[in-house]
Amino acid sequence: MPVPPTHPITSLGVPPHARLLALIATLTIAFGTSHVTPASAAAGTAADDTTLAAPEADVVRPIMGETFRLNGSVGTGQSREVLLQHFQHGEWQTVQRQEVADSGRYSFVVTQPSWRSRWRVLAPAVEGPGSAGAELVSTPRTLFGQGQNVTTSVQRSVRAGGTVRITLFASPARPGRQLTLQRNSGDGWKKVTDLRADATGHARHVFKTADVAKTRFRTVARAHRGAPQFIGRAAAVYALGKKPVGVMAWRGDSANYPENTLEAYRSAVRHRADFIEMDFQPTADGEWVLLHDSDFRRTTDVEERFPERRTDSPREFTLEEVRSLDAGSWMGTEFEGSRVPTIEEAFDAIEAAERRYRHRVRLVIELKGESAAEMQALYRKVVGLRPTWVSKKGHDDKALFMSFEARHFDFPGVERTGMEKIAVKDEPDPADDYRRPYAQVHIHTRLLDAEHVDRFHRRKAKVGTWPAVGTAAVLRAAVAGVDFVTTDDVAGARRALLR
Repeated sequence: MPVPPTHPITSLGVPPHARLLALIATLTIAFGTSHVTPASAAAGTAADDTTLAAPEADVVRPIMGETFRLNGSVGTGQSREVLLQHFQHGEWQTVQRQEVADSGRYSFVVTQPSWRSRWRVLAPAVEGPGSAGAELVSTPRTLFGQGQNVTTSVQRSVRAGGTVRITLFASPARPGRQLTLQRNSGDGWKKVTDLRADATGHARHVFKTADVAKTRFRTVARAHRGAPQFIGRAAAVYALGKKPVGVMAWRGDSANYPENTLEAYRSAVRHRADFIEMDFQPTADGEWVLLHDSDFRRTTDVEERFPERRTDSPREFTLEEVRSLDAGSWMGTEFEGSRVPTIEEAFDAIEAAERRYRHRVRLVIELKGESAAEMQALYRKVVGLRPTWVSKKGHDDKALFMSFEARHFDFPGVERTGMEKIAVKDEPDPADDYRRPYAQVHIHTRLLDAEHVDRFHRRKAKVGTWPAVGTAAVLRAAVAGVDFVTTDDVAGARRALLR
């Protein structure tokens, strides 16, 4: 029987896994080196003594249009000409020439012409012994241009008369670059000061505020070594008055919890809101529940539970049916199981939270209703549950009443109730002068200005605004002079208002 030929590896009695490793190593040696291309070969030159290192830029990433230096060496011991070449239009083109001394050091001043540029140096052959005078070519240097970014960082709010710490920043960092700080208080951009960027691109300034006002700041990075001037986006600082601005929780702490739920009301108390705004509507069987919209679609699973009645008003549902709805899942799975609360549940939860967090909150009872009769019924329900929350004399009641419709307050005997009423201004009607004795007037943020605020203050009404969503909206309202902001983020608003 013929004997099979032996393999140089398998004949050694080597274990299978070791044989596999040996085979991989053999293939790597056999084929790997044949596919390695030296950097010098990629540059079109041989890997020998005639290849030079690529020129080095004195900036990491040049700005478009910026002037910088390309530095390097062609070797010592002989003076010779050095050419700087730029790769463009598919070929290397000589753009500068320079005679170098015995040191061999060269330095070319160039400008970043585009988002990507390739450079190399070439030293033509000169007479000399052996290879000393041979032509020398460097490997190419590819440089990618960088866009500019300029920012101004400030704190969002400060008490009028206080100081603001401002940080200016220009990227990429260019130490010594002139940064001009400008401000605008509504009368155009004016220079505050000129500064110099440090090694990280930063500069800092302290500005003292004066009056209650909004002031915008911006940084102008001046033209530098060919890089063009660049103007950064503005950042606003709001100088607030000494009188604290109240925070009204819009349907509870509704940025963090499902609106008009017990969780949202508890959170509003925990974060020390001054008021909680609550929306009430009656059910088919005469109970009162908390809901803002004219139907349940946006904030419950009514489309799943009662698909044929999904657009019906709460007035078409019994309390038992309302209790079956999930009022939390629309905002997140973690709120699954939250229910539409009744007026009794809401009042109990708020009082319990007040005791727990030792903080008193006032309530804005808003009727999402259809008639003055409903407002009268809601008033009677509130005083029936909490008789001390509405007083016949004075102000600062625990419960205040609000409606978008002034006619809802025209029920018989309203003048004897002592209820504090809140008017809502959401239309730009100059005849809307609210001559009734309103405790508060709430102005929509799109109509809000200092003139409106002063107008209602002269009529002895407190002024609020809604919806003040986001820090900027809260601070704009505060500078306009309002007494309250209605917002969905209680903690965020309090921080912005320096409370």
